[in-house]
Formats: sequence, C-alpha cells, structure tokens
Amino acid sequence: MPSRPRMPVHTPVVGEVVRDLGHRDFAGNPVEGVYMDTLAGLAYLRHERGGCEWTTKPEHVQALDSPRFLTVQHPSRPRTADVA
Repeated sequence: MPSRPRMPVHTPVVGEVVRDLGHRDFAGNPVEGVYMDTLAGLAYLRHERGGCEWTTKPEHVQALDSPRFLTVQHPSRPRTADVA
C-alpha cells in the first residue's frame, strides 16, 4: 500500500500569522492565528485581535500564501527589586 506523502512541518517565527489546519471556523475553513511559541510539543496561537491562546499540533501549522507578521509582546519576568 503506497504511503501518503508527508506535508513538511512549517516552523514559524513568533508573530507570524499562520493557518491552523486542526481547528475550523463555522464555515469549515481553517482558522488563522498568530504564532506565539511551541512548548511541550504544542504550538500556541492566538487570534490577531488578541484574546486567549489555543494549542494545536505543530504539524497542523501551515504558512500563509502571503506572509503576515504582527509585533508580539512577551511578558517580562519580575525584577528582584520589585518583589517584596
């Protein structure tokens, strides 16, 4: 039995808008989200307008035909002087 060719896994950069093939909108289209990070084997994405992040498998992340990027701010760790 012939095997299906594997789709190469896209490794996005933080802030890149990608397509999540593992999640669909109401019309059945893949959801687009901003790539935030990969932790514990899961890719973290969030909507372009903000909001809660969701997770998906890295193999479900696909680059857009026309790449888009957003500036992503990461929370900083507290300075020791700020901790009482």
